[in-house]
Amino acid sequence: MKFSKERLRLGFIIVLLILTTIFLSFYDKVLSFPEELKAIEGKERILELQFPFNVSVRSDNGDLLINGNHLKNKYIVVNLSEPVSLKFLQQGTINLELKMLGLIPLKKIKVNVIPEIKVVPGGHSIGVKLRSDGVIVVGYSNIIGPDSKKYSPGRSSGIQLGDTIVEINKEKILGVEHMAEIINETSGSEVELKIKRNSKIFSINVKPIYNKQEGLYQLGLWVRDIAAGVGTLTFYDPENKVYGALGHIITDIDTGKPIEISEGEIIKAKIAAIEKGERNKPGEKKGVFVQEDKIIGNIQKNTSYGIFGILNQELNNPYYHLIPVGIISEVQEGPAEMLTVIKDDKIERFNIEILKVFHQKNPDNKGMIIKITDKRLIDQTGGIVQGMSGSPIIQKGKLVGAVTHVFVNDPTKGYAVFAEWMVGLAKEYNENSNNTVVNF
Repeated sequence: MKFSKERLRLGFIIVLLILTTIFLSFYDKVLSFPEELKAIEGKERILELQFPFNVSVRSDNGDLLINGNHLKNKYIVVNLSEPVSLKFLQQGTINLELKMLGLIPLKKIKVNVIPEIKVVPGGHSIGVKLRSDGVIVVGYSNIIGPDSKKYSPGRSSGIQLGDTIVEINKEKILGVEHMAEIINETSGSEVELKIKRNSKIFSINVKPIYNKQEGLYQLGLWVRDIAAGVGTLTFYDPENKVYGALGHIITDIDTGKPIEISEGEIIKAKIAAIEKGERNKPGEKKGVFVQEDKIIGNIQKNTSYGIFGILNQELNNPYYHLIPVGIISEVQEGPAEMLTVIKDDKIERFNIEILKVFHQKNPDNKGMIIKITDKRLIDQTGGIVQGMSGSPIIQKGKLVGAVTHVFVNDPTKGYAVFAEWMVGLAKEYNENSNNTVVNF
């Protein structure tokens, strides 16, 4: 009898330990669940905690439905072993409190309820022209001096590739020709250059040298004041005429450094040919500008998440009118589609798969990994090629992202930025407009 009681006691302890272990493993899942969420006003949000116990849920400020039951300043008991339906009925911040047995605190969740934003998805090929704030140093040149030796005064003075020359003798530089004119007028006298490097501004003094071959005084620098290329427009908000494109920053082709712009514009473009992508050899869309004198929009900012500005004409999409912008929590691994142009100016739909979603708290242009699954697109382009950057990604009828990078070792795969970041940041980068974009 004594032996049986000991076995019973031991069995009870083992069962208790097993139950405790199970409870703690599920409890850890609850603890690891995000403490802050976003939700769209009036839209269902599914909460999955996979906690095998009934839990009391309370909101002390806000109006919402839980599994269809109205919750406002009271507790509702729900079974967290199954998905819980939440529908937030008002914008603002709502605090949820979860307790087990109505006593033991489990989790506090802050929900930011935002209005649904709808935009017109892009896919259009665009020509991009950026004018830098000054001129960008892209190389050095040698000037034969009076002693027949080679000199580059700019290089000797410490000017680096990628530096932007903003002023000469306190006069703002308007372009390459303007700079050449100012330098030549010095007749060899020392000049003061205002240099911008990595957002820092400082001055450098340089003495030009006379170039007999050119018949001009020069600094021995190659400079550029404009960058141009072809990319893809991501979205257009007809309410305030704001657009976003590319999904990543534009860098100088020679120095690889971001271009700080003074002004820029986008125009229509057509795709004349495709250079097919291969392993370790990225492909490229060969585009041509159409009606260069007809500007369709300005460029207000060149950012890590693309270029932003205002369109001066309406934008239409052949497949969609207005569609919602998906927030990050709505993006799922699985099938999606990409809109882009591979011939002339015709936007087409192509099948892709979202392989991995990185649930970021802060903006980054590598929010998900995608894979081209459309055989026709792979046959014609090899996958993702240069010029596809900004191609919108649609999943379940929502704009969820834009293509940004290709994997060099596998052109069928690449990175994409979340549409939430691009649309939300549009307000900040709409500097010259009184229009308003809701900030996600």
